[in-house]
Amino acid sequence: MSYYPKSLVRFFPIYVFALAIPVFFLISVLLYEPKGLCELMRAGEGLSGMGNVYSFNIIITFTILLAAMSLCRVLLWLLRKALAIDVYKYCLWCMGEIVFCGAFVSLYLVLMARGEGGWFGWLGRSIVSIGSISIFPYLILTLFLYAKEKTAARDSKADARLKFYDNRHQLKFITEASSVLYIESNENYIIVHYLENAIEKRFQIRTSMKNIEPLCEQAGFARAHRCYIVNPLHVKSIRKGVGGLNFADLGTGEEGIPISKKYYDSIAAML
Repeated sequence: MSYYPKSLVRFFPIYVFALAIPVFFLISVLLYEPKGLCELMRAGEGLSGMGNVYSFNIIITFTILLAAMSLCRVLLWLLRKALAIDVYKYCLWCMGEIVFCGAFVSLYLVLMARGEGGWFGWLGRSIVSIGSISIFPYLILTLFLYAKEKTAARDSKADARLKFYDNRHQLKFITEASSVLYIESNENYIIVHYLENAIEKRFQIRTSMKNIEPLCEQAGFARAHRCYIVNPLHVKSIRKGVGGLNFADLGTGEEGIPISKKYYDSIAAML
């Protein structure tokens, strides 16, 4: 899996992430009160002479997390091109953010505890406690952006205008991707079946299926047979015909588009 939501390193989501981690920390410690995190927030009780150390530690830890996450996310935005971010690098960056936040939180907590337990002891506990609650906003926001980008990409494919060229690379036909029902091969020609004002029409071009395959892949079309490429948006169902051959029903009243066994799984997955 090399795909990741590109908006993760855009300016607005950068600050959403920077705010989400400290806010989720605040919600967790005040509402859910996880044992490990609450024990951290009691660092310095009985040593500092303060009345409400627990609440004070929560406020300072929230501030530290907000500052640390803001710094990390701004740095990610500045380095987004130089690092050539992919899904693996992004995951490593997120783990680095947790360690970075844990390091500064533990530095504060060991000072509150007057050095008791040592910095490394507080560091390990801070990373585990902060990491265990941070995983939720990381996952929720990343999956939300992933779904949003996938939907936008699918809509843009449907609205894209396709340009069909012949063998001499002369432009012959332009139509919207969403209007194309299927494309069939007929000897040295292809026939584009498309909708215009809810009426099925055809356009014949002297070219080969091999030549238009890259264009069809970009539009989200799929090969169903050696002689057919189909637009999955118009496939209503897949049914078995005589002899066990599968057909893609486009709801046009015709017999349907034959689907070879070789392409059946990929067509079914798109539905």
